Amino acid sequence: MSACPDSRLYLFARLPDAVSEHLDVSNDIAPVLPGLDLVSIARRHITLAQLDVAGVPEDFIVALVGWIMATMPPFAFRVVFDQLVTSARSTLLKASRPLLGARGCQDYVVETARHYGLDLARQAAPSPHVTLGYSYGGPRGVRPIDGISWLVDELVLVRSWHGRTLHEELGRWTLPPRQRDSA
Repeated sequence: MSACPDSRLYLFARLPDAVSEHLDVSNDIAPVLPGLDLVSIARRHITLAQLDVAGVPEDFIVALVGWIMATMPPFAFRVVFDQLVTSARSTLLKASRPLLGARGCQDYVVETARHYGLDLARQAAPSPHVTLGYSYGGPRGVRPIDGISWLVDELVLVRSWHGRTLHEELGRWTLPPRQRDSA
């Protein structure tokens, strides 16, 4: 089965409910961005990889990602977002420092999928961020905020239906913790 033209496959890290609930009442967001229509809690995520490849059946991609995640998943990783970035198009949570764990996870999944034959685009792994809302009409720019942090210990494969604000879950995997050297 091939993906429909108005859908794409993505690997997401969803925000934990407690983090999303915090964002809904955060003094860093509502008072600074009055009137911003926040993305719904169910749709908040970090996009780690876009997994579509023209001419490759969707069921193959889903099976390959499932196999990678079941046999050799990436490790859980921590993220810290400490900037609110507003533009005419969107409002984002971003990090002032590189998110090494997220980037490592992205690189691992994308390179492993490529190794097993999936010819992913160069831009398959976007810069990690969380979209909070769209079309904000207020002041634009970058504002520092108190860090919003959590341990990403689960990834979700979704089919995103563009224009319909719908994410259809196709798979979910728990990430193993990274073992620390003890000395």
